[in-house]
Amino acid sequence: MKNTSPFYIGIAIIGIIFLIMIIPIDVMLSNTLLSEFQLEYVSLAIKMLLIFMVATVGVYRLKLIALSGLSSEYGWTSKLLNLIPVYLFIIGILGFMGKDMSGINILNLLLLLFACLSVGFAEEFMFRGFLQPFFIQKYLSKRKGLFKSVLYSAMFFGASHLINLMVNDNIPQVIGQAIYAVLIGFFFGVLLLKTNKLIPLAITHGLINFFFLIGTLPGLQNTKDIALESQTLPSLTEQILGGLLPIIIFLPLFIVGVVVLKKINQDNIQEKLGH
Repeated sequence: MKNTSPFYIGIAIIGIIFLIMIIPIDVMLSNTLLSEFQLEYVSLAIKMLLIFMVATVGVYRLKLIALSGLSSEYGWTSKLLNLIPVYLFIIGILGFMGKDMSGINILNLLLLLFACLSVGFAEEFMFRGFLQPFFIQKYLSKRKGLFKSVLYSAMFFGASHLINLMVNDNIPQVIGQAIYAVLIGFFFGVLLLKTNKLIPLAITHGLINFFFLIGTLPGLQNTKDIALESQTLPSLTEQILGGLLPIIIFLPLFIVGVVVLKKINQDNIQEKLGH
């Protein structure tokens, strides 16, 4: 596996994710007592757990555990860097503040949390735990090899979000999602190298998704709001602006990532690579 081009591995990863995401788990569970919301997120959680298992197998077969952030021999360092994305939690919370939350089913809330955490673990283990060390192994000795390794794995992470075009007709929104996934993916990649730990990163990733999706919980919006949304389709301009806003929100993380990456001792990365 180590002699395979990381670009081929990246393409294979996207293919595997695509194949898992088209599994009709929601259809298989359609005869259950689950609501539409529960059906969506139970299906998502199962698919993410499948991706997580594939990623975990890849991580341990690659045998670059130290670079994957799963080695017990490297302590959790620079912990405060994990707090930088907290501003995204706050933005997510502001999105549903002032709304009546009394109608939210606690089971739906817990299901959403579990599904979001499963996404965090699946994507971080796949792209930061598996693919990024693959790139580092191939490019560390080259000019700007560490920067390229983190960026390339982040680009594949962003490209994987284009799979959402299967279920989302808002093309500018999906493209915007892919771009900001590259931005935050780069930050996460640098964060892994600086802190040595993948699991806190996966939890942070999952919580970001959770706080941004709480507003989709049934019972949070009243019937009038839902009816208004169903009758009003965003114009192309609104779609483009809606896609640009998240890019602006996530751009600071990319900038921080670039700054932090310059302070990483490449000898330490080489040590992990040879560990």
